[in-house]
Amino acid sequence: MLVKQRKQWAGVILAGGESRRFGKPKAFAKFKEKYFFEYAMEALAPFADKRMIISHPSLTDRFNRRAAVKVLEDLPPYQGNGPLSGLYSAMKQSDAEWYVVLPCDMPLITAEVVSQLAAAADESVDAVIPIINGKIHPLVAVYHRRVLPIVTDQLASGNYRMIDMIRKITVKERTEADLLSADTLFQNINTKDAYSQLFTGKSCDPLT
Repeated sequence: MLVKQRKQWAGVILAGGESRRFGKPKAFAKFKEKYFFEYAMEALAPFADKRMIISHPSLTDRFNRRAAVKVLEDLPPYQGNGPLSGLYSAMKQSDAEWYVVLPCDMPLITAEVVSQLAAAADESVDAVIPIINGKIHPLVAVYHRRVLPIVTDQLASGNYRMIDMIRKITVKERTEADLLSADTLFQNINTKDAYSQLFTGKSCDPLT
């Protein structure tokens, strides 16, 4: 089904954060000879002809040199206001029915996970969002374009919390059992310690 309808799907990689806890841009950290953002690109590739990176302005040129997809920035007047503004900017700058969203700091995520999320999307819901070990993951999710007015209204009100937007829409939840995947695939790499744990004893400089 997804292959036949690929033009209705857009893939969005959110890379607009400042990576303060990590110390350097997480999108360009490497794991097994690939940048973090490349894992997200590969996971999205089978499901979306349109793929884009929503970049922090300081990284736009760097992405343009290394990514063979469209690189966009948050649109004013909501620039720099977190993932919600990233979702808004993606929907405003790319026409699609469904948007598959991934963060740039989850290198273990797979196309199989994306496949299960996308397969669960239908016209009865506004979004498909994983609940892994009881934790909601709104940045590894599928959103229908119909949420754009809700996203816009919330941004205009000055509320930038993804979780508050999710409470206003119809969500289909998927657990690790539903997704046939290990909970470890949903690990965000936010700190140097978390990054080091990816390497299972391998000696490395985590920030080179």
